Amino acid sequence: MRFRGPLIGLTVFMTVALTLGWLVYATLLREVSGSTTAYSALFTDVYGLREGDDVRMAGVRVGRVEKIELVDNEQARVGFVVQNDQRLYGNTIASVTYQNIVGQRYLGLSPGKSGDPASSTVLAAGATIPVERTDPSFDVTTLLNGYEPLFSTLSPEQADNLTKGVIQSLQGDNASIVTLVSQTSMLTKTFAGRDQALGNAITSLNTVTGNLARQNDSLDKVLTQTRQMVSDLDSKRPALVSSAGSLAQTMRRLSKITNDVFPSLDEMITRQPGFTNHVVGIEPQYAFLGDNLPIVLKGLSRFYSEGAFINVYMCDLNITGFFPGLNDVIPIIVNAATPGNVAQYSPRCRNMANG
Repeated sequence: MRFRGPLIGLTVFMTVALTLGWLVYATLLREVSGSTTAYSALFTDVYGLREGDDVRMAGVRVGRVEKIELVDNEQARVGFVVQNDQRLYGNTIASVTYQNIVGQRYLGLSPGKSGDPASSTVLAAGATIPVERTDPSFDVTTLLNGYEPLFSTLSPEQADNLTKGVIQSLQGDNASIVTLVSQTSMLTKTFAGRDQALGNAITSLNTVTGNLARQNDSLDKVLTQTRQMVSDLDSKRPALVSSAGSLAQTMRRLSKITNDVFPSLDEMITRQPGFTNHVVGIEPQYAFLGDNLPIVLKGLSRFYSEGAFINVYMCDLNITGFFPGLNDVIPIIVNAATPGNVAQYSPRCRNMANG
């Protein structure tokens, strides 16, 4: 009788422990209530998805992942069960969706595009959803690593809110997407400076884009002509290369000639009394040339006044001028033979005599 009390206590303890253990097992097992139908889906990536994870429609748990296996070393086949009262159609899309920050995933089922002929076809039990109608897993770590420089400047609460918004956005929560965009906008405002400056930059960028859009035809024409020019230059590349070689050879010859001429030129300029001193010393001659040059040019201009040829009129030709003492004989004879004793000239000679 001494063992009766401890035995009763042990029995009660074992009963409670087994009951609690069964409850924990049932909770972790997450069996699907009611009868189910088995299906499968092919994915290119199921990272993070495990056997026993949920199968959900519109966020409601309707099934369970039963098996995951590799197919042809390229794809993953996910076997799952769905409650019989939930139907899958020919356009149903299966996706591996992020569930929480811990990294859990679930298999999401959603209807495809409306109007698809396959939307009216019910999938048979055991059917496989092809890879064309599945969305692979997304590694959110890569996305969050992009925010690492920002997290270093945020408070833990702000970083947690931003991360939570990213997770909920990946789950398709529209409200969370709005929150994420709002938080990202606040971060942009913090790091980019004043909102007015950012707005001005966007407005200016919009103006530039608008101007480019209005000049689209001209821009296309410029690009087309540029391409044609480059094409023409490319087609004439051998000739251009040859010309460049000839130019280089010509420059070498010119350099050689310059080197040969330079000593003589330098000697002429620097010799004593020197070329420069000689030029400076004939100042009266330059003055005489400057005074008479306009008269000479005016006379020469008359030769070419009617075209690219020379016109010369013999108005006062006196052949006796070459003989000493006879220079005035011809003018005296012409004046005596002319009425009024004054020599008459043609209109052209009169105009020239008047300047």
